[in-house]
Amino acid sequence: MPQNPSYQRVEGATRDMRSVEETHVPRGTRRRVPQDVEELRPVDAPRPGRGRGRPAREAEAFSGAEYGTEYGTRYGDEFSDGFQDGFDPELDDENPDGPGHTDSEGRGRRGKRRKDRLTPAQRRRRKIIRRTAGGIFGVFFLVTGYSLYGALTEPGNMSTEARVAEWARGHGMGWAVTWLENQQYQNDKPKTGGNLSPQQLAELSPPTTAEPSLAKNEQVLPAMKPFVPNPAPGEGSWHPTVVINGVPIIQTAQLRSDPDHLQYLSAVAWMDQKHASFVLHPGSQQPGTAGFNQTDHLSGDQLKNLIATWNGAFLLKPNDAHGGFYLNGKTFGKLTDGQASEVFYKDGTINVGAWNSGPNFSMNPNVVGVRQNLTLLVDNGQINPSVDSDDKNLWGVTVKNAYFVWRSGIGITADGNVVYAMGPALSVRTLGELLQRAGAVRAMELDINQQWVSYMTYDGSKDPLNPASTKLLDFARTERRYFSTEERDFVAVYSR
Repeated sequence: MPQNPSYQRVEGATRDMRSVEETHVPRGTRRRVPQDVEELRPVDAPRPGRGRGRPAREAEAFSGAEYGTEYGTRYGDEFSDGFQDGFDPELDDENPDGPGHTDSEGRGRRGKRRKDRLTPAQRRRRKIIRRTAGGIFGVFFLVTGYSLYGALTEPGNMSTEARVAEWARGHGMGWAVTWLENQQYQNDKPKTGGNLSPQQLAELSPPTTAEPSLAKNEQVLPAMKPFVPNPAPGEGSWHPTVVINGVPIIQTAQLRSDPDHLQYLSAVAWMDQKHASFVLHPGSQQPGTAGFNQTDHLSGDQLKNLIATWNGAFLLKPNDAHGGFYLNGKTFGKLTDGQASEVFYKDGTINVGAWNSGPNFSMNPNVVGVRQNLTLLVDNGQINPSVDSDDKNLWGVTVKNAYFVWRSGIGITADGNVVYAMGPALSVRTLGELLQRAGAVRAMELDINQQWVSYMTYDGSKDPLNPASTKLLDFARTERRYFSTEERDFVAVYSR
């Protein structure tokens, strides 16, 4: 006799439910096997609507009551209990948490249900993990905050921005500082084209007052050849800046360093080694003063006969300089063969060259100081062919070498005199070309960026213990930078 189709469907569902019963385990022990609601629906039963808030009678159709007493008694309660964990007839597709409930409330309820399924051991483990993670983060922020506070309150005249950058580089976050510097550069690139301002033109013009008279056989250097096709009057001309007993110990010149950046003046200082002596000083942080037998600033008798100072080079810790520092018998880091080096001698002279490239550039009793930084920028009178390379071992890990930023460098001329160059819109290449045009046959890059570049001349004729300071260009730091605790190493120049 043919059976009713609805009865066949119910009988199949009954068999399925029996199989579920046979494999069922208590709640909270393991995840319940998902069930297909459609398999439990009679063929002719009405399909629930998809609108918001289904009628309660449709929900009752899933309790098993209408399928018979045996089914309702045997399976209805179990099915209802088990199915409520994953299905609520009051829910719909648009708002699965039911009328009047928000998504956050729904997520909260589901999260609570998941939490209820955890065993006591699982809850304990989660609590231990949360507390441990919280403790680790708490210690991290406490130590970090204490360390940063110490960096911000250390003696020195560095700006807050520079202190944070130095602290970050010293704590493994140099990549972040470099990224920020690159972003800043992209947002504020030096302008191309344009003209010099009236103030810049006035600086280039011959002084309105008479320049110091020079002794017999002393003369001003021949003007440098300008880089631009239409130079302004006085561009590239040298002026005696520090004259003692008629000898122009320091001469300075200003000019634009390339034909594209026409609104920016670079500057060069030439120093006569026969009448000047040079002293290397450590900084309070770079590399620190302990054991070097020199101070991190100038005061008292150190100001007598002072005629100039200039900045050091890239960081020694972390070793962005890719070299070392040596002073009065003590070495910080490692002096690296082949690296560009300022070398200081007992007689007060200085030289620039590749370390261990010859007798003048190797350790011997006459050497009292060495400051290394990257590789030579100018060698044998020629620009290093790698100046356009992005190799970090050559030109450092700071802003890219092709960026036009504040840079500085030092070099030696063929007759043994010293030239220093600086400017606000220089790439590694244009810095090298500027030093080369100033007469350098060997030269190296020093520090870069406006916070670190500085060159000052001094006049102590009125008060030898409080000399007047003059900046070579208008850079960020004070002209009295080296008269109080200085974080970076630097060089002081004295008249003989």
